[in-house]
This record gives sequence, C-alpha cells and structure tokens, in this order.
Amino acid sequence: MMGFVKRSLVAVSMAALAVGAAQAADMKTVAFVPQIIGIPYFNAMEDGGKKAAADLGVKFIYSGPTDTNPVDQLQIVQTLINQGVNAIAVSVLDASSLEPVVAAAKAKGITLFTADSDAPASGRLVYVAQATDRGLGFTIIDEMVKRVGPNATIGIVSGEATASNLNAWIGFMKERAKEMYPHLKLLAPQFAGGTAERADQIASDMMTAHPDIKGIIGVASTTCPGVAQAIETAGKIGQVIGTGYCSPNTVRSYLKSGSFGYSVLWDPTALGYLTVWAGKQLIDGTPFKASNSVPGFAKPVTYDAKTGILLLGAPAVFTAGNVDNYHF
Repeated sequence: MMGFVKRSLVAVSMAALAVGAAQAADMKTVAFVPQIIGIPYFNAMEDGGKKAAADLGVKFIYSGPTDTNPVDQLQIVQTLINQGVNAIAVSVLDASSLEPVVAAAKAKGITLFTADSDAPASGRLVYVAQATDRGLGFTIIDEMVKRVGPNATIGIVSGEATASNLNAWIGFMKERAKEMYPHLKLLAPQFAGGTAERADQIASDMMTAHPDIKGIIGVASTTCPGVAQAIETAGKIGQVIGTGYCSPNTVRSYLKSGSFGYSVLWDPTALGYLTVWAGKQLIDGTPFKASNSVPGFAKPVTYDAKTGILLLGAPAVFTAGNVDNYHF
C-alpha cells in the first residue's frame, strides 16, 4: 500500500511539473532595451518592469548596452528579434536607425515599440512616454510661482544650447509665463554645456547681476548640482529657490538643505511598469483606449491615437517631504 501511495505521489508530482513546464512555455515575453544599463534611472525602470511581469503573468527580459552606443543597442534588439521575443520596447538612442529593426521585427510577427525615448518615424506601434514637453515646462513654472509669487525674477541655467528637448522645455516655460503670469520675469537662458562647475559659476553671476532674483531653474540634470551649490555658497538658502529637472538621487541633499525647493521629473519605476503593461496589451491584441486603467495606477493612462503615444501622466514633483520615497 505504501509503495502505491509513493508511486501515486510521484505521478502527481510529475504531472504538476509537466503542467508547470507547459505554462512556462506558453508564457509570453516582453523585453525592454534601455539606452544603457547600470544607472539608477534605468534600474528603476527595470524594477517596474519586473513587478508588472509578475502581476500580469508574462516573462520580462531586461538587456541593454554598457555605454550609450546605438550600434550596440541595435545589436541587442536584433538578437531579441532572432530569439522570437513576443514584444520588444526600446529607449531609443538613434531614432534614424530604428526603422530597419522595426521592419525586421514585423516580418517575424514581433511587436516592437518605444518607451522613454521615441523614434516617431520608425513605424513603431506605440510610444510609452513619461511626460510631455508641455507638461514639464508648465509644471516647473507653476511650482516656482507657488513659492516665489507671480512677479518674481527667475533665472534659467540650461545644458547644451543645441539640445532640442531642453530648448523645448524652456519654450514651454516661456509660454506658461506669458499666458498665466505676465509679470513673471524670465531671464534669458544661460548655457553651461553640461558641467556642474560652469552651472555654479553662471548661477553665481546671475545672483550678483540680479540682486532681486527669487529662483533659478537648472534645465539639464547636470546643471542642478551647480545651481544648488551656488545658492548655498552665496548664503541665499530661503531667499533664492533652486529647482530643475533632476532625479531624486541627484538633488536629495539639496532638497533637504533647502537650496532646492523642489525638483520636477517623473517616476521611472511607474514608466517601466507601464512599458510592460503596454507590451502585454500589444501581444494580446487589445487596443488602447483614449483612457486606460492600469493596475496600481491611481489615475487613468491616456492614449493619443494620432501620435501613437501612451502617456504616463503629469510630471512628478519631488520635495524634501517625499524624496526619500524614491531611489533613482
């Protein structure tokens, strides 16, 4: 009798393993290829992707280049296509070179889309966007006015003068000020070329040339430490509000010291989750709606059928009170 029970248990166990193996074989796979691996921002997207995969019952692959080399990134994408991955999302390094791999994926029945960084002319099916340029420009001005009032003088320290995304954000800052705060004085942008040291010097010079200045915006993440340091060195904490488009890890100490009043960006963990969710929808053939309910998201995620953009939502605002909730 005992031998029969043992044989029965073994048979049940083998059957369970067979069912588990079949389920694993049937599990669809969503891959995400970041611009570079090993940095906090994309690590956070990876974490969000892993959580989404567990919640949605898909396999998640995270694979990217060790430096920002478009050729290496495209080779990784091609490898995933050759492996027959069901859906592949790419944070694009070189928009002009993505079209051939989009076509290669389509030929094999694989869904290829973009997330975090787009290639709108590539034929990608959807772009999972973190925030709009308009939203980023408007938010940083609205938050500044809350702190310094609608009649203040505000300085702008950007990165490279040729950076299209930074210039777009500045353009929307100006638009918001003109429409909503006509007495707000935005000084002409100064360009630090991507170095904190240069941003420090520019911000210091701004405070000397404009004693009435109430706020300084660092438009590139590399300029944020320089702006904060200039405010601290000048002894202007509480008198001049620093801010910028900076990750929590970059400005955590400055938010806590008061040299930065806030920082504007987005939550890459949520972006990673949304990316995998979008991949699952595409695999299943489920069309996006104008307004989509995503598990764990407090607000609906919007989709613009004309542009093919699935939008995470409004930018996130980080302050001394909430910055320790984020680790990127």
